[in-house]
Amino acid sequence: MLSFSDTGNLDADATHTPANSAFTVLVNGVANAVTNVTVGAQAKTVTLTLTTAVTSDQSVTVAYTDPTTGNDANAIQDVAGNDAPSFAATEVTNNTSASADTTPPQLIITGDSRPKITGNQLVLSFSDTGNLDADATHTPANSAFTVLVNGVANAVTNVTVEPQAKTVTLTLTTAVTHDQTVTVAYADPTTGNDANAIQDAAGNDAPSFAATEVTNNTSASADTTPPQLIITGDSRPKITGNQLVLSF
Repeated sequence: MLSFSDTGNLDADATHTPANSAFTVLVNGVANAVTNVTVGAQAKTVTLTLTTAVTSDQSVTVAYTDPTTGNDANAIQDVAGNDAPSFAATEVTNNTSASADTTPPQLIITGDSRPKITGNQLVLSFSDTGNLDADATHTPANSAFTVLVNGVANAVTNVTVEPQAKTVTLTLTTAVTHDQTVTVAYADPTTGNDANAIQDAAGNDAPSFAATEVTNNTSASADTTPPQLIITGDSRPKITGNQLVLSF
């Protein structure tokens, strides 16, 4: 939160709020992007929401760039339209509690909650003191996962996070058969906490993990045979007028 002195209130018009990009927040020297700016007009405060929550032991600075030397439509300003000047990196008092959740989720690799797959759905379960992050915009990229089926890559096409169940479900390009071996690996984007990663509600990233065996629960009776076009005999492709019939 940033507090300002002024003879009047700050501008309460939401359409005049400064851009997220006008602020530079560094946490231990690393940029932590601003995702929202809220102006408390009467309190004369500006509150920035960061991509990742900080921990109690991190140092934080904030800088602000006024769009121009004049008065602007979107800037920190008072009700008279006077812009607050730019300011360089300024130390921020970190009031985050030491008891805040700083423990990352851990992949469960034993028991009934170990990685498992049925068809094209691969489920990863995690242990954590809280829920996983429910924000769909924070979902890890498909490319963060490497799934090998009988040693051959099977690309992930979708990632779904179930916060309360603490599971991450991967949809694969091709469904597996019951007799295939499957492994899954995950690469956390960086060593810090990231905007898009497997993470808990406090923003702690789950660590990367190497190729891990997946229990294959696909039924032996599951239909994995694709339809085939018949090109011979009475059922081969045929047309009458404008009606073309394909048999499979």
